[in-house]
Amino acid sequence: MHKLKRLTAFDVVITALMLLLSLIFIYPLWTIFVAAFSEPLEYVKNPLALFPAHITLYNFRKLITSATVWNGYKNTLIYVSLGTLINVTLTFVTAYAIAMKELPYRRLISFLITLTLFFSGGLIPTYIVVKNYGMLNTVWAMVLPGAIATYNLMITRTYLSQQIPADLTEAAEVDGAGAFRTFIQIVTPLSKPILAVITLFYASGHWNAWTDAMIYLGRSVEMYPLQLILRSMLINEETMGLVATEGGSIVSLYTITLNYAVMVIAILPLLIVFPFVQKFFVKGVMIGAIKG
Repeated sequence: MHKLKRLTAFDVVITALMLLLSLIFIYPLWTIFVAAFSEPLEYVKNPLALFPAHITLYNFRKLITSATVWNGYKNTLIYVSLGTLINVTLTFVTAYAIAMKELPYRRLISFLITLTLFFSGGLIPTYIVVKNYGMLNTVWAMVLPGAIATYNLMITRTYLSQQIPADLTEAAEVDGAGAFRTFIQIVTPLSKPILAVITLFYASGHWNAWTDAMIYLGRSVEMYPLQLILRSMLINEETMGLVATEGGSIVSLYTITLNYAVMVIAILPLLIVFPFVQKFFVKGVMIGAIKG
């Protein structure tokens, strides 16, 4: 029988603090779901309600018929899938290269890469580069400018340096495996935790991105991602819930809760995926950050 750990005052305080912080983070998310499933008049009367008085699916039925929302959803999926594939591939290959001690000028290359964490060209030079390469108003403007994130590259390199023994790759070479086969069949399977971490980082970044679309896509509304469409809905006074009547019924009032329904659709995929990669996320970050 394992002895029960004796609770101390410190344990009680830390537990209470963590519960309080959890509530602080969860409450805004919960209110979004409550508003999305609430009748608009009831929500306006009591916007801080913990549960909807009468559950309605009107907002979601309305979104199903919205071509703009579904087009934004499609664009977001394209940017997330293509962008994450490019991000993870380039980051993993580059990290493996600079993690190898045989690479010439490895320290200099690592220094120059790390330097970009503190200094960058800025928004205007980046925009000029994207424009000169003819990527404005194209999907490539959404996936190529940030192809490699320096932070993700650093933690991936640290993971590979700490978790992939040099003796293992040398043994593979002795057995006749080439550099490419060693990378694909040995290094990659052992790197699943850190691959899951950077995949989550990149995918969530693409999913939540709207500034790049606003800058590089201009007036190409048909290419807007879901987040930029949601931003337009939230800042446009005509969709912020101004009361108007049509045929004797309040119509525009529904746009208050309709905005929250779009938020639910926007964040739901991340909430579904995160529990499945959480164990890899914790393990990869701890190994890549602390042991480095």
